[in-house]
Amino acid sequence: MKALLKRNIKLYFRDKAALFFSFLSIIIIIALFALFLGQGGWDDTDIRDTWLMAGIMAVAAITLSIGAYDIVITDKLDKIAKGFYASPVKRSHITAAYVFSPFIVSVMMSFVVAIGFFIYLFAVGAPLPGAMGMVQLALLIILSNFAGTAVLGFLISFVKSTGSWNTIGTLIGTLSGFLMGVYMPIGQLPSFVQYIMIVFPPYHSAMLFRQILMSEPLAAAYYTYGSETVAELQGLLGVTFNIGNFEVTPIISVVYLAATAVLFFCLSVLNMRKLSK
Repeated sequence: MKALLKRNIKLYFRDKAALFFSFLSIIIIIALFALFLGQGGWDDTDIRDTWLMAGIMAVAAITLSIGAYDIVITDKLDKIAKGFYASPVKRSHITAAYVFSPFIVSVMMSFVVAIGFFIYLFAVGAPLPGAMGMVQLALLIILSNFAGTAVLGFLISFVKSTGSWNTIGTLIGTLSGFLMGVYMPIGQLPSFVQYIMIVFPPYHSAMLFRQILMSEPLAAAYYTYGSETVAELQGLLGVTFNIGNFEVTPIISVVYLAATAVLFFCLSVLNMRKLSK
């Protein structure tokens, strides 16, 4: 299994086009924010910058592994997968390698994105999370990427061509920014759209990233604007979410993400066994 993991990861990093397109959604979001979305209506730049970082980290968790899954399609089309399944290697190990290699790639690239943002935040003097916040962030990156790659693994098990997968990847990259409330804060959207977004598992990643990364700027804003204004701001920016009087707590979001990850991982492993046929 280790040899297959190394092979799949090396093939991904050799494909410069796949590597670039994996970051394309993130590049587009940063460009749109720099040119349009971040130009007005933000009284606090620290809140703006950490809100952007949280959204991008959530988008990265589901888009960075898209290019890494190309190997599943190419191996299937080139009959390489059948050769693997005919070898003495356990079928479960081969299938797991196809799922875990995109997960490893996605986690690695997500940490690179996080480090890049922290360098920027440090340069502009924005507050950074404390030691506990950093630990929570690292664990959330792993959980979010596991959920994202598991869902994508399930989707790709039905795909039969690279063209179809590229189309799906483009669609996911486009919609993810909207469904995670990156292009427009969730509080500015109609209620029915908000309820659709909260069902979308990656949105819970975005909400958790915001709670971690925006904790320091929001704490500072508490002394400037007061608790009521900060509470309204948290609802507007998607830091918190309420269904009526019921609050979606962090533990609910974590359990929801973990359940999604386990469910779709099992489904993707079962479906990927079709590669051997």
